[in-house]
Amino acid sequence: MTRTQCHKRHVGTLAILLAVLFSLQAASALAQGNIRLGRTQVDLGLKYDLKYDDNIYFESANEKDDFIHIVTPRVDFTYNGSSPDNYFKAGYSVDLAAYSDFSDNNYQSHHPYLDFSLKTPAGFYFKFYDGFLYTQDPYGSRNQYGLGSKTKRLDNTADVTLGYEFFKKYSVEALYRNYFIDYDLKEDEWQNRKDSRMGGAFYYHYSPKTYFLVEYRYTQAEYDKQNDGVFDYGKCANWSSSTSQDYSKNDFLIGAKFNPGGKLGGAIKLGWGSKDYDNKLDIAGNPYKDMDGWISETVFYWQAMARTLWTVELGRSFEGSPDADAAGYIDMYFKLALRHGMANRLTAILGFEYNNNDYENEVAGRPKKEFDIYGVTAGLEYEIQKWLTTSLQWEYKTKEASDGAYATQEYDRNLVKFVIDSKF
Repeated sequence: MTRTQCHKRHVGTLAILLAVLFSLQAASALAQGNIRLGRTQVDLGLKYDLKYDDNIYFESANEKDDFIHIVTPRVDFTYNGSSPDNYFKAGYSVDLAAYSDFSDNNYQSHHPYLDFSLKTPAGFYFKFYDGFLYTQDPYGSRNQYGLGSKTKRLDNTADVTLGYEFFKKYSVEALYRNYFIDYDLKEDEWQNRKDSRMGGAFYYHYSPKTYFLVEYRYTQAEYDKQNDGVFDYGKCANWSSSTSQDYSKNDFLIGAKFNPGGKLGGAIKLGWGSKDYDNKLDIAGNPYKDMDGWISETVFYWQAMARTLWTVELGRSFEGSPDADAAGYIDMYFKLALRHGMANRLTAILGFEYNNNDYENEVAGRPKKEFDIYGVTAGLEYEIQKWLTTSLQWEYKTKEASDGAYATQEYDRNLVKFVIDSKF
């Protein structure tokens, strides 16, 4: 990079930062409180995120670094009913990302959502949530497909819950989820998928804040473009309804749910799951093999002290593969995070995570494919005003392959980010 380019790069960074600070200062007049009218509340927000990423493409060699500017305006609308279980919420945020050098990576991510809950005095309740994402970001989808490359896609998750609470000690729920993901480019369409999930749950109310639970879910996943005969550029062949990766899953879970307001929050769920393929052979003529094993959907929070919050996550699930070497993989992760409030409105942030991706049903003759991903986070957050916070964080992540044949998918990545976040 030349001296002139370097100068322009940092002048541009400073200009964006000053513009955001000016906008926040102009908005401070609204910061005396959120917009309220009776039970209706409107929350506005604006966040500026400056990142330095030393490996923007998640490469194993010849890494490229860049400064990334992300501006995120958001609006949230809430109508609170006569009880905490009756509400209507809707909102929208958009990430506007600009790279200093690699401007071809610039992207937008749109996140509208809708959240609705209604409970009757008789104990019946209905909940609906819909979250939508339209993006071109390079951070990959849920199964990491497209990681490191700008990939246009949209996905949507809609959850419906019908429940009934009886004897003030028990409740039952009928559950339904519809999920889909669609890719824009032809070479990505073989990953298009639609999930229909249904099930039920039973809760024993041990206390007002602790429920024990038993849950069962059945999921049918369909790769609609594969069934339509889409061309696979990696395999140089066409998929068909007799070779598609369609599958069904059965999940049995037990555990506990912790309602907000106490020292514990979130849920602990452990159980057994299975993944069964609809077809016998894949696009290359290799046999599909069903999977089963223990699963987890655990995310809980522990308020150890007034200023100390621990977060623990443990997940294990059977996922669809992001490449053609295997039909699926077991995704297992553990995360531990700490937020500790200190003097002078400072909060320390520490975190550790481990993720294991164990690929199953590999193509015959290929080495065993497995990845271990480690990450650490450290940072400080400072509350300038009740409506304005800033933070500085460092994140490090490394991905290691089980065999040298997959060394090109390894990476080391450092990320330093400075954030200014306002709520008014």
